[in-house]
Amino acid sequence: MDSLARSPERPVTADRRRYRAVLSYVGTEFRGWQIQRNAPRTVQAVLETALREFAGEPVRAVAAGRTDAGVHADGQVVHFDLPGGPDPGAVRDSVNALLPADARLREVREAAAGFHARRNALWKEYVYRWSRAPVIAPRDAPFVAPISRKAEAARMAAAAEFLTGRRDFGVFAVRSRDDDPVRTLHAVTIREEGAELTATFRGDAFLRGMVRSMCGLLADVARGRFPPERLREILETGDRRLLAQKAPAKGLTLARVEYPNERTALN
Repeated sequence: MDSLARSPERPVTADRRRYRAVLSYVGTEFRGWQIQRNAPRTVQAVLETALREFAGEPVRAVAAGRTDAGVHADGQVVHFDLPGGPDPGAVRDSVNALLPADARLREVREAAAGFHARRNALWKEYVYRWSRAPVIAPRDAPFVAPISRKAEAARMAAAAEFLTGRRDFGVFAVRSRDDDPVRTLHAVTIREEGAELTATFRGDAFLRGMVRSMCGLLADVARGRFPPERLREILETGDRRLLAQKAPAKGLTLARVEYPNERTALN
């Protein structure tokens, strides 16, 4: 895996074409997106292994965003360059045949040489799911976090109102000297359907651990452990002592990535 980690992204030339793909994966058995020396099973590692076998040479895959260990994706967008310009449908089908069962390319298309999955993204959308059901169906259990049957969507929605806008979200993130903590959250939407609660976050970019940290607080507010104003207090003070435990990774899914002039992710 180290050789994959050191492989640079090659420039697009006349004999190579750039592709962009919509990738779905179940994050349960992955140690996140990014290749890691001490965690061989990452999404990037298995995708680049499949692409290398298909292309007959190392291929670097660049994602719109790095999901953490255990986080899923329905609409992750990646770009990669392949020699010879094979048909996008053939790329999708051939690479899927080489991928493990918990990762699939849903769509592959040719892209402009300068297209960049991360830099060109307008916004990303994450969805977090909770269930108040006394018993969660086995087919849903890997993707839904349990929450008290007394959890109230209205309380969660009141707290979510404090999160939108452009501001420093560093208090919610894993500490990093490399990240600018200022982000824009365009919308946070809370929905209730039967026993399930969902929170949808649409933003220009997200810090590592940011959404799960916010979801931990939203869940505690919904349970009545904190008032909705706790979110505003944390943003105003930056006091990490006021944070709740992070929400479990399994409830979080990268749902969609939007680009200028067209929808790259499938609806």
